[in-house]
Amino acid sequence: MSGKGAENEKSQAVQTCPYLDTIDRTALDFDFEPACSQSLSTSPNIYACLVCGAFFKGRGKQTPAYLHSVNENHSVFLHLTRGTFHCLPDDYEIVDPSLDDIQKAFRPIYSEKDIQDLDNRKDLGRDLFGRRYLPGFVGLNNLNKTDCINATLQALAHVKKLRDFFLRCGDGVEFELILHVASSASSKKRKRKRNGSLSSKPKDTKKKVVVIDPTSFSHLAKCFGDMIRKMWNDKRFKSTVDPHMLVQAISVASNKRYSIGKQIEAGEFIAWLLHQLHHGVGGTKKAGSSIIHQLFQGSVEITTRQRKLVDENVAEEEDDRLGSDNEDDITKKVEAAKKEMEMNTNAIEENVSNSQFLQLTLDIPEKPLFKDDNGGLVIPQEPLPTLLKKFDGVSFNDVLGAPQAQQRRYRLTQLPNYLILCLSRFKKNSFNNEKNPTIVPFPITNFDLTHYVMDSQKKREPPTEDQILEMSVKELKDLLQNYGQSALATNVVEKSELLQLCIDFIAKSLPDLLSQKYDLVANITHTIPAEVGREGLVDPLEEGSYRCHVEHKSTKQWFEIQDLHVQEIMPQLIGVSESYVLIFEKKSASDL
Repeated sequence: MSGKGAENEKSQAVQTCPYLDTIDRTALDFDFEPACSQSLSTSPNIYACLVCGAFFKGRGKQTPAYLHSVNENHSVFLHLTRGTFHCLPDDYEIVDPSLDDIQKAFRPIYSEKDIQDLDNRKDLGRDLFGRRYLPGFVGLNNLNKTDCINATLQALAHVKKLRDFFLRCGDGVEFELILHVASSASSKKRKRKRNGSLSSKPKDTKKKVVVIDPTSFSHLAKCFGDMIRKMWNDKRFKSTVDPHMLVQAISVASNKRYSIGKQIEAGEFIAWLLHQLHHGVGGTKKAGSSIIHQLFQGSVEITTRQRKLVDENVAEEEDDRLGSDNEDDITKKVEAAKKEMEMNTNAIEENVSNSQFLQLTLDIPEKPLFKDDNGGLVIPQEPLPTLLKKFDGVSFNDVLGAPQAQQRRYRLTQLPNYLILCLSRFKKNSFNNEKNPTIVPFPITNFDLTHYVMDSQKKREPPTEDQILEMSVKELKDLLQNYGQSALATNVVEKSELLQLCIDFIAKSLPDLLSQKYDLVANITHTIPAEVGREGLVDPLEEGSYRCHVEHKSTKQWFEIQDLHVQEIMPQLIGVSESYVLIFEKKSASDL
């Protein structure tokens, strides 16, 4: 009896539903938060009516979904958590191949081959209304001043390794990921005298295989992953995406600091979002403990210089005899002691520490006070390499707001695979925000940062061709493995072939892998209307809007995306736009 019962249950589960022709795919929209349209409940048992597109709770009798099916004669429903199809009020599960398109639109799943071919695809998707769209370059709906969130999502969705990570999480199955986690405890600050030899070393890292469980992610990380998968889906029913669920998750996680109706700064928001994603996917305080740190985290050496404080009681202690209380004499002695301190170079104290960063903030020079011949403000230009002098490891910069006079010098010790640069454009005054409109030109490709990196971290000396010819087979394979290219020797049998492979690799590929050259991935800009200027009465942050520039890899075509508007743009115009956040990718994005 039990076997027959199981067979009957199975046949009942796969039986053909007679109501499938009532499904209206044009009414379906899975971008909204799964909440019951009657009780407003957000329990896991929410069903979408595939006839009218409304969401209802439950499946049993007297539930909103059951009553809706009886009253409206709508019979086909989709479980929004499990992704299964059900027929109500008969209450049986539907398994039919004609529903595969709904399943792909609702919850897209990407295989490894799909992920590898994503950047090579040139074909367009088509929605139910016949509109063509390019997967990954779809418009995002503005929910009232959420253009900053939209632009940030567009930028992060084109960071290849971050995108691939969240695409793999679509099926909820565990997978392994190799991370470079810090093996030593965080270094403490060290003090040294001027011209001293003490320096702080960067942390050592070791490879660690981590099992990623997508079901354990935070709600914000899950919503972010859903958005990435929807944006790159070529089976959507509509050519745009509504970021309702992610914006709501961001609002809750930030205690409504970033919410609908509030304009925000992109540099501040992307730093907060990356920090939340780091903890949301299981990251810890250790450097390199998540995919976020693996991709975006670099390290910088900070040298803080300050003078020793002068003890004014020294002069009094030196002359404490009776009748020696002349204040003028004491003042002169104190001033003399200060002068002696200033002349003594050893009195300058330096603290050296290493710090990790997810983005670098660059200061833009102030706007000019003078106007041009036509009465308008002169908009200056400041090249990006000039702003990066802050991190050249040579010049000291004054620290504002310090309890005593301080100067700091920054020297990059390690650059990440993806470098985020934030240009500090906004400054608060007594009334509102002021925007610095200075144009910061930058190269789109081959942006060389080699001379900004600490000498000991610039590169490893590769072997010469003569040294390679003298190596054994094991040494040749170890050489490729040291540079993360062991896969090249997988199908090689002859030593001569392996030698030629190593020589070609050292001569052609290795120079680019060892260089610190970067290509632009995304550019977030902020523009304001012409009438909103320095002397305007309107806040430029509130009245301005964000847009993002991203590149289609297979066609080398750049696109400008502003909310729902997607259009082509010439790359020459990107380098002279009012950039706010820049994301660069190292030419050797794989870890060596």
